[in-house]
Amino acid sequence: MDRIVIDQAKIRIDGSIKVKPGSEFPRPLDWWQRIVPCWLDASENEHGHIVLTPSGRRADGHVYELTPAVIRREMKAAMRFLNERRFLDFSDAIITA
Repeated sequence: MDRIVIDQAKIRIDGSIKVKPGSEFPRPLDWWQRIVPCWLDASENEHGHIVLTPSGRRADGHVYELTPAVIRREMKAAMRFLNERRFLDFSDAIITA
């Protein structure tokens, strides 16, 4: 697993919150690039799905080597990051992990 592909149309928002018009999914790529941690890159594939991949960067600017073990660790952390979003359900939205 070296990337996570998200189909934004399948992201569910908790019904207990009111969503402002224009804040629904799908959201633009620049929103995803602002919201994901610095150690992940967000891009868009040819189908319009969001692709999250490890970037090898830390917040202090240091760039480190992405070995297979580091990639596995960062993908687990990326799944944790997505699962910790309180009002968003990604369970059906993740196509490839």
